[in-house]
Amino acid sequence: MTNTPFNKAYFMISCGYGFMGSSTLQQQAIHLVFGTDEGMVREKASGIFAALTEGTNEFSHEILEAACGDSDEAAQLVRQVMEALRTLPFFPGRKVVWMKNCNFLGDSVTGRSSTTEAALDSFRQLLESGLGSDVLLLISASEFDKRRSFNKFLLQYAASEELNKPDITKAGWEGSLMPLINKETAARGMNFDSAALELFIHRVSESSRQIISEIEKLDLYLGADRRTVMPEDVERMVPLTRTGVIFEISRALENKKSDAAISLIDFQLERGENAITIMRAAFIPTLRNLLAARLLCDAFNLKPTNFKEFTARISSLPSYAAALIPLKKDGTPNAYPLFLAAQNASKFKTERLKQTLKECMKADKALVSSSLDPRLILHRLAICSAS
Repeated sequence: MTNTPFNKAYFMISCGYGFMGSSTLQQQAIHLVFGTDEGMVREKASGIFAALTEGTNEFSHEILEAACGDSDEAAQLVRQVMEALRTLPFFPGRKVVWMKNCNFLGDSVTGRSSTTEAALDSFRQLLESGLGSDVLLLISASEFDKRRSFNKFLLQYAASEELNKPDITKAGWEGSLMPLINKETAARGMNFDSAALELFIHRVSESSRQIISEIEKLDLYLGADRRTVMPEDVERMVPLTRTGVIFEISRALENKKSDAAISLIDFQLERGENAITIMRAAFIPTLRNLLAARLLCDAFNLKPTNFKEFTARISSLPSYAAALIPLKKDGTPNAYPLFLAAQNASKFKTERLKQTLKECMKADKALVSSSLDPRLILHRLAICSAS
């Protein structure tokens, strides 16, 4: 670009825009916020817009809603953004254009349309030719395909931030929710009992918006006199969501309650959940943790009665045994799932768990490669797990 060069060092050192002053933000010509966590994307983009427009007249910035129904609407919206960028502000000073809630930068019919692609190509040419020295562009999007050429351009030259929901099929995903939960509870002078916190994490959606909403509800429910959330409060006030049902399926499997597991599986499938997700988020980690817990408890006489003591014993295991412990995203041991599994591992025989885990692998392959009914595959595995 011909105007002020992009400050890539800024992007590298800033984990979040909230740590940078508005003057630093204003040095960037293009800002991009995207990711699957719509609530966090909206919040972050709103903060950036407020910083970019600080000290400007309201007539010097434009917000263009970019949630479009089809490719024609998308192309028209892009033209409007381009026109806004070319138009000088009514008053001297900075002009900020926000392309808000864009939904055609992802891998969708609208996004792949030649009409949309042509409009974005023209948009790219405008950005490459250079914006005015006091013209700033902010783009926020919940759908973003990094393979598309326009998006690659944005990632290369814009100050960008990606905010995604955690992947609940991966071990340690719970830890990624803790910063948001701690921030929201601290702001309200609340705290969670440890068991209540675990239950809350697995009951709420991985969406930040849903988490904040449920914490607000618990805050009102507790009232001014009580500030600690207990498990019974979570059970009473926080409804089961997608991740919550996955958690309950896991608990049903651990307790050999195949009828409860089947009911929850049907509930999820009827809500449109993918059978493979249920397999990889509930069955595989639960059965793997049960087997690991049974082996470790038998070999090292572990007692899952106190979590702190259990964690201390886990941390002192030899390396060959520690290899059985699930890991968090940062690579550190994730003791809590193993602690939960250890409480029920004695209900299962070791050889039977090994066989069930083999059946689980076969079922996972069948879900991917066969034409068998996914519901039937999961039902059979639930019954097998409890036998």
